[in-house]
Amino acid sequence: MSGPRVRACIVSYRAPHQAAVACRSAADAGAEVVLVNNFAADGTVEAVRESCPGAVIHEPERNLGFGAGSNLAADGAAREFLLFLNPDATLSVESLDTLVAHLDEQPGVGMVGPALRFPDGSHQPSVRRDPGPAAILHQYTAWGYLFFRAAYREYRSPEHTAGPVAVLMGSALLVRRSLFADLGGFDERYFMYYEEADLCRRVRERGDEVVYVPGAVAIHEGGVSARRGPSRLAAMRLVSAQRYVRNFGSTPGWVLFKLAFLLGYPIRVALDLLRDTAYVFAYTLLPGRREKARKKGREALIALRLLTVDLWRVLSA
Repeated sequence: MSGPRVRACIVSYRAPHQAAVACRSAADAGAEVVLVNNFAADGTVEAVRESCPGAVIHEPERNLGFGAGSNLAADGAAREFLLFLNPDATLSVESLDTLVAHLDEQPGVGMVGPALRFPDGSHQPSVRRDPGPAAILHQYTAWGYLFFRAAYREYRSPEHTAGPVAVLMGSALLVRRSLFADLGGFDERYFMYYEEADLCRRVRERGDEVVYVPGAVAIHEGGVSARRGPSRLAAMRLVSAQRYVRNFGSTPGWVLFKLAFLLGYPIRVALDLLRDTAYVFAYTLLPGRREKARKKGREALIALRLLTVDLWRVLSA
């Protein structure tokens, strides 16, 4: 069992049941468990203390986000490896052993990640390419209706084969503690989203490999914390996407990207709002489509908030 060489770092936000299960799975693998609970009044602390009595629990006074919360969980670690595990993910003893063995056998590898599966066993995206400016413009602006489709497809759907990759999904990552410390941990300017892409890129730029190990499997429910505040998280995702481009692009490239974003983003959100509103009316009139109407209604409210309350926050990032 490789667990005694690992500290599991888990950051939770309003996911008490899932966090308790995640902590228990890491403890069962022999790992030291450290939980950062970013929402004090949700019962997470009590649930984790019951399921995993040996866990160290941090309760910050405010929501630190994923990056800063993960850095807090990793702070002071003495074990060789850090396992960053989402609160709605679990990793078996065998899978953790497989990941640790890969790092032991490959000194040039700095970070590894498992294949991700939904609880029903179905496939979940486990790797990405670097999120370049073209892919981000396609995903979040009106330019995507005309341009950059190939760039976005390449970013979202790389080949899932074992070996070196650009980006591992942040649901379950195992990294050498010494490397993580040398890099200064996660960039805390990302509150949530894109911080794993940023870290993977810095690992590679340092000369170490980021490797996908599908022989290990993590079960990841997905989106548990995001369901608690989808409107706010949508804005956070947009801010983080721009931060990533700014961190790794040239100054002229950043200026061109920002100009394109400023022109294309409000149009995209306005069109999304009109589309979703039309769907709400159409589905409301059709028998048996009330659930779809409610779903589109929630999406329309998110678009409305992005176009009003959060507009300046997104555009000024």
